[in-house]
Amino acid sequence: EVTAQLALSSLAHKSRQKDEMLAGRPYLPFDRELVLERERCGKACWRFNNSTNPSNGVSLEERARLFRDIFETHEHVFSSTEASSVLPWRSRVGDNVVVKSPFTCDYGYNITIGQDVQIGTGCIILDACEVKISDRCNIGPNVSIYTTSPPVGFERLGSKGPSIGAKVTIDPDCWIGGGVTILPGRRIGQGSTVGAGSVVTRVH
Repeated sequence: EVTAQLALSSLAHKSRQKDEMLAGRPYLPFDRELVLERERCGKACWRFNNSTNPSNGVSLEERARLFRDIFETHEHVFSSTEASSVLPWRSRVGDNVVVKSPFTCDYGYNITIGQDVQIGTGCIILDACEVKISDRCNIGPNVSIYTTSPPVGFERLGSKGPSIGAKVTIDPDCWIGGGVTILPGRRIGQGSTVGAGSVVTRVH
């Protein structure tokens, strides 16, 4: 009975960390479930990035499939009885999306990309919380989108310490220049232009 209680407690802990992350509350990023989900996403990113090597002879259709696979939520690292709550949003990739490799993200399932979006090479998205890139946006090369930061008032414990996330939204018709960094909790309003090398520290 004690063993069973410990096992249930462990599963509840794993579930809580993902739920806390998705809700934008402090969570432990090196929780086992989250680590395994990042590994799954990392492998999917690697497959897509590797497919863009012309010498591999991968078709455009297969590249598109591999890119969309990064954002899939159906592949769970735990069984359905161990899984966390259903996501409050659903990852989606629109039509006519053009992405240059390498592309990197943490989970994939927290990202939505609208129609007619272009994403330049070297894009990094740390998607512990929702990231929404709306229709007709142009994301320049080497753009970084961060949804995580250390929570205020917590002791800094490195890999054992908590993180906290906040949603990032890029509204339709935005132009994000090369080398831009977008910090957690920011919203870039419709039709905005963010100059190359900028750090977005406030809502535009």
